[in-house]
Amino acid sequence: MGAALTLAVAPIFFFGCGRQLPIAPAPQSLHIGVLPDESQSMLEKRYLPLVAYLERSTGVACQLVLHDSYEQLQTAFENGDLDLAWLGGYTFVKLDRSHQAFPLVSRDRDMRFTSYYLTRADETATQWQEFRGKRFAFGSRLSTSGHLMPRFFMLEAGIQPESFFSAVIYTGAHDATAKVVRDGVVDLGVANGPIIESMFASGRIRKNEIRILQETPPYVDYVWACQSSLPAPLRTQLRDAFLNLSEADPQHAEILDSLLAEYFIPVHRDDFDALQTIVDRIDAEGTH
Repeated sequence: MGAALTLAVAPIFFFGCGRQLPIAPAPQSLHIGVLPDESQSMLEKRYLPLVAYLERSTGVACQLVLHDSYEQLQTAFENGDLDLAWLGGYTFVKLDRSHQAFPLVSRDRDMRFTSYYLTRADETATQWQEFRGKRFAFGSRLSTSGHLMPRFFMLEAGIQPESFFSAVIYTGAHDATAKVVRDGVVDLGVANGPIIESMFASGRIRKNEIRILQETPPYVDYVWACQSSLPAPLRTQLRDAFLNLSEADPQHAEILDSLLAEYFIPVHRDDFDALQTIVDRIDAEGTH
């Protein structure tokens, strides 16, 4: 399952006004999972400040659990080994089918998310349609921005990737896709736009190595979701903790910057209805 990073334990209590109302017992700790869409060292750097903040906000001990693949994360959530998870839209709608995932919040950018097609900086092509017969890379098979939506847009254009490109590989993560493009393993790749921007900003990859060829149309993507079995007061505490993050607070601003967010918004299941239709279509294709 990967490394488990545990923070200090603190209990949580709920009190009613006057007579105390019976509620489901709160868990002793929260196991939090995140999509393994970057290296584990980057995931720790990106999410540990948030985990510490959630622990302070809820009074419940929080543990970050890292996984080696999207499939492992999905299985862990299905088995009840995770209480809260950062899910891509593709993974969320799959888990929602079994009513195990309760959507809480998304970042401001997640209702209109985009992917980037990447190629080497010295490539002269201007659109991905010029790469017929070349080598292509998706991210994880369960990635919304690194696979599902780019595939959907290709199908809408009448192109089946496996027959259009000479080779199609899955790198498993967005930063890995950028690196295989840079290193010439593939000629074209598609990845999460904000992660690529953060790689440029941090110097993990340079603009004289790869360039953004095109940007996809927008779509709905990431969401923080919890188990439906979590007590409603705790679900509300978690949601409000995210909503209370403000760039006006320097400590909050650091957390938001790490999460590539300006703020969070509440979301509901019906926000993902259109994505569910696309998932059904892609799954029916059976070629990915």
